[in-house]
Parts: sequence; C-alpha cells; structure tokens
Amino acid sequence: SHIVRPFFRNHFARLDRQIVLVDVLHALNAGPHAIADLEVALSEVLSAFRPGRRSWLSTILSRRIDRLLFAATKADHLHSSDHDKLEAILKRLVARAEERARFKGAEVDVLAMAAVRATREAMVKHRGEELPAILGTPLPGERLNGDCYDGNTEIAMFPGDLPEDPELIFRQDESKSEPVRPSFQSAQSELQFLRFRPPELDTTAEGMTLSLPHIRLDRALEFLIGDRLA
Repeated sequence: SHIVRPFFRNHFARLDRQIVLVDVLHALNAGPHAIADLEVALSEVLSAFRPGRRSWLSTILSRRIDRLLFAATKADHLHSSDHDKLEAILKRLVARAEERARFKGAEVDVLAMAAVRATREAMVKHRGEELPAILGTPLPGERLNGDCYDGNTEIAMFPGDLPEDPELIFRQDESKSEPVRPSFQSAQSELQFLRFRPPELDTTAEGMTLSLPHIRLDRALEFLIGDRLA
C-alpha cells in the first residue's frame, strides 16, 4: 500500500491516454511458456485500467483511460512484409486479454513499431532465391549459427517468416474453462532474432544533426494525441 497507492495516485490518476510496449518477438523466441506469461500480463494491465466498483482504485482514479495503444516493439528486427503479421499476433493476445479482463469503454489499437530503427531492408539471393532480409550491426556478444559478433560487423540476415494466420501460434484447448496454451508449429522454430546497435546519427552538409529513423512512431503519436493537436 505504501508503494502501489502513491504510484496510482500520483501518476495513473492523471492519465487518459496510455501506450503499452509489448516485446512479442522476445516471447516468440523464448517459447510457449513466455507467450502464455505475456497473455496473462496483458490481462493484468487491462484490469488495472478498469477498477471494479469495490476496488480501492476507484477512489483514486479520477480520470478514465479513453485511448490505449498496444505497441509491438522491435519491428525493425523483421522485414516490413512481416509487420502486419506481428500486429495480428498482438491483436490476438490483446483480444484474449480484453475478454478475460472485461475491459470496455476505451478505444484500443495495436501497432508494430520501433522508436529507433536499427536496421535497413534488402533483398538477398540465397540458393538462387531472393529473400527479404534485414541489414544491421549486432550488439557485441550476440550469437547466430555459431558466430559471435563483435559489435562492429554489419550483417544481412533472414529472421524467418511469421505465420500468415496467428492461430498457428495458439492452439485452443477443447474445454473453454481451461486457459489457452500456446503451441508452436515447426515454422516458429526457424525464427531467429538478434539485438542490433542503433544507427549512427547523420548530419547535413550544413552540420545539422538529423533525427534517428523510426518505424510508425508518428502513427503512434497520431493515435494517442492527434485529436489534441487538431
């Protein structure tokens, strides 16, 4: 009570817009149990925004969250052709969390984004086939296929394809009373993600430093505060 109550009173009580950053790729890398834990965590987040009538939170929260954005982070770790699939997976996770938490009344959206884009895209020919790849410099100590990177070497890699249908990641139990247990198909075992160094800042001929590249940060801001700027 000495920590949680002041936190909600001093911070959440004044909020009406919220963004929740979700590392879906890390959960996919970690396996089925991580996906299950992520689903539970999202449910807990949603329930925190909608206190029950008898909850002590109802006496603290004077404002209501009316826009809530779930953002799948590290979109730059995938080729853009997979971004919609990443969003579909997060939508599935959020839909289940919404159902369990009975969260209503706010406008909820999901978005695949990267506040700082650490990679570029390219088409790489492999065994006579062109594959959509990403180019970037892995952080020191990152490993892939037995190689350990020094933090200075740029590589091209194919992180794998996310499934077209997010249902392939989840397998629903026959009994609706039982929680959903994720089940990975063989395609998921081929996914591989690395952590990349952020890009160096570019400067113009006049010496002006350019901003860091991003993926859909503008769309996130538009959803959260666009109406306030109109």
